[in-house]
Amino acid sequence: MISQGINKTHDRIKKNFEDKDFLELFNKGGVAMLYRIGGQLLGFLLTFVIAYFFGANGLGDYVLAIIVLKIFTLISKLGLDTASIKYIAGYSSENSLSSILDFRKKSIFLITTVSIICSLVMYLGANIIAEFIKANPQHIEITSFFILPMSLFIFHYQNMRGLKEIAGYSFFFWMSQALFSLIAILVLTTFTKDPAVPLYAYLISLIVISIFSIISFTYFLNKRKRIKELFADDKRSEGVKNILTVSLPLMLAQAVHFIMSWTDKLMLGILDSPDVISGLSTNSAQIGVYHTAFKLSMFATIGLMAVKSIASPKFAELYKQREFKLLKKVTQQSTKLIFWTTLPLVALFIFFSESLMLLFGDEFQAGVFAFILLSIGRVFVSFSGAAGNLLQMCGRQVIFMNIAVIGSVINVVLNFSLIPIYGINGSAIATMISLVSFNFLLVYYVKKEFGFYTFYNPFKKADE
Repeated sequence: MISQGINKTHDRIKKNFEDKDFLELFNKGGVAMLYRIGGQLLGFLLTFVIAYFFGANGLGDYVLAIIVLKIFTLISKLGLDTASIKYIAGYSSENSLSSILDFRKKSIFLITTVSIICSLVMYLGANIIAEFIKANPQHIEITSFFILPMSLFIFHYQNMRGLKEIAGYSFFFWMSQALFSLIAILVLTTFTKDPAVPLYAYLISLIVISIFSIISFTYFLNKRKRIKELFADDKRSEGVKNILTVSLPLMLAQAVHFIMSWTDKLMLGILDSPDVISGLSTNSAQIGVYHTAFKLSMFATIGLMAVKSIASPKFAELYKQREFKLLKKVTQQSTKLIFWTTLPLVALFIFFSESLMLLFGDEFQAGVFAFILLSIGRVFVSFSGAAGNLLQMCGRQVIFMNIAVIGSVINVVLNFSLIPIYGINGSAIATMISLVSFNFLLVYYVKKEFGFYTFYNPFKKADE
């Protein structure tokens, strides 16, 4: 019986690797996974260093200040970073250097103007913001000066994506912030043990990577110009109004994603909970512990992010060609890869949950149950596969946005209801439920629109 089971498993694996579509997903997804693993490892190491040297309070203060910076940066970019992918990719395909430069000139002017206004509002309102989220007002004042560098950094790595310079984009998107923050922390801690060192290090890294991203994009653009892939021509000038018509809806989409990603931590700062009374002495401490649990659980999404990065253009290509049977096959193969790269990691996380959290210090033991809940949520996400990407790549962006809004509302309502009762565990429950609801709705609408489920059933026979 055992030998028969082994033989069947071997045959299924062999059959998969003889399939060219599966092999493409596996090979290219594997490369993308290496980039993602590097970023996750650096992010984990950064969290570990901050927690080890500055404790849960230091980590929580750092996270709160960055959340506020991200909110104002989201506004200052006006969605132009994501819009740049479309515009620069389009102009690049037309070999139009002048049009790229014209778009960038207008975009940078808009970003700079709005960033200065946002910095002024953030600086003047620092005390009000700090009191509302229980943060350090000095941290808010300091970070207000870094909205423009962060906006330009994000804008330029998305510009690289528009030029299809994926290696450069991947480095800046996944690895650069954590890498340079770590280097800055190691340098600064040799001179001072100030609790604000992690924040200072992050802000220093922003300046460095902002400059590097501008230099890198300029290099890639000049390289295209040298080999005559891009050349000066009669530019096709896009009006500012038309650019904003494209970018502002994208900013709304980014806002929804931000709510899904950061609401739990922000509301832990705003709302008092049992953790503040017992176990964790401050809101900052509970944010630090919860952020650590969240970061650890994110390791389980490595396979998801890697496979989605290669599957998304494949979905768009097959949909455009009306190859619906092949679309179904590739979608379900993607889910299979995601599932089997997620499940083993989650099993390890649950089994060693206490040991992993204690790596950061004794006070982080308070986050063990939250870590387990968040990890379980990742399993449900892996079951549903790349359903969201399928909807977006196949002309169902509005459906995706509506589901994302529903997921965000569920997340906010549950966090507001559960944090005062269960603290960080309540936030973990809220995040888990919103993740499950969001992904189940995605799967339902994929079935409704395309006639098949993206779920992967590990008990289903290969020939069924």
